[in-house]
Amino acid sequence: MRLVVIVIISCFLAPPAFAKSEPRRRECHRLTSQIARYEGDVELARERGNELWESATLEHIERLSQRRAGRCSQYAEDKTAAMRMRQFGQMLGKAAKLAAKYFTSGAF
Repeated sequence: MRLVVIVIISCFLAPPAFAKSEPRRRECHRLTSQIARYEGDVELARERGNELWESATLEHIERLSQRRAGRCSQYAEDKTAAMRMRQFGQMLGKAAKLAAKYFTSGAF
């Protein structure tokens, strides 16, 4: 009888314990998207010459990166992959700006 009670209790307690230990993929994806977005803002601040905006955005990116490294183990272990993804995102952003200028005849 005791064994049955222990199994039933463990069935109710095990799922929340596993949910806390495994980071949510959605949260990791959201943090990565936020970092990529704010990196675009850094480029915009540099283009406009706003040093205060640039430094504040860089600090925010650092906070988001630390939070992501703490919650998402794949980013904490391999920092070179994260750096490559950032560089790729920056390259895509620049390509999008150039494409917008080309296809709109410089309107943007």
